[in-house]
Amino acid sequence: MRMPAIEPSALSDEQRVLDEQVRRMMDGLRTPFTSTDENGALIGPFPVMLRFPELARPLLEWFTTVTNGSVLATRVREVAILTIGSRYGAAYELYSHSGVALAVGLSKSVVAGLVAGQRPSALTSEELVAHDVAACLYSGAPLPGALYRCAVESFGEQGTAELVFLIAQYSSISVILNAFDVPLPTDAE
Repeated sequence: MRMPAIEPSALSDEQRVLDEQVRRMMDGLRTPFTSTDENGALIGPFPVMLRFPELARPLLEWFTTVTNGSVLATRVREVAILTIGSRYGAAYELYSHSGVALAVGLSKSVVAGLVAGQRPSALTSEELVAHDVAACLYSGAPLPGALYRCAVESFGEQGTAELVFLIAQYSSISVILNAFDVPLPTDAE
């Protein structure tokens, strides 16, 4: 762990504002995973963000902009997030979003397959499109026209844009998690 959690009592005024913003965001999501340690300090990508609030604020604003008023189904979003997390091997992202994916109705076998970097056959047609778009964009190649058209047919232009921005966001988070060697909480399997 390169950036340990910061106890709430040790936060600067600027960090405290960001800490409160993150906690409000997490409370609104009702997350089925551990996001604080035994002292109440934020864990996961948040200790890194708290150390660099000027860099984190725009990232969090971007997240809330894409999340608020989402047109994508929650399951579709989680398929894309887990696909990206598996490609990067971002342990905390896979831990946290596996819990979210299970909570929104993806089966254990589908979640396990996505975490393992597979393309589970039990995905719906829209979930398959989300997986394929995420996997393709992760590879660094342009999105083929046929897959782009399939995404627009499945999600509309707004939903396709949201999917692409979501993939970009979770690619960014994966990079942050990996660069700073963010550990899993003690309750992770």
